[in-house]
Amino acid sequence: MTAQLVITCILAAAGAASAALAIRCERHMQRHRQPGVGYAAVTFRRDGGWRRADLFTPEGLRYQRQASRFGVTAAALWLLSLVAWAALAA
Repeated sequence: MTAQLVITCILAAAGAASAALAIRCERHMQRHRQPGVGYAAVTFRRDGGWRRADLFTPEGLRYQRQASRFGVTAAALWLLSLVAWAALAA
């Protein structure tokens, strides 16, 4: 196996793990909606229900921040994996 393949696979796998954690946090966030607020009311909003205390409890907002952090980390790792693939191709 080449260094290019090993490095990019490690970065891509770390990105996948981060994305899985983001999804897990998002699912937990959905469990902490305010009473009477449905799934569709927060999911299909233009703003995604971002930082809306009228939609989520404080714990739900905490999970929302974690999901965002893990999602951005996943995207950065996948981008870094692509850059590493291109840089090590030469």
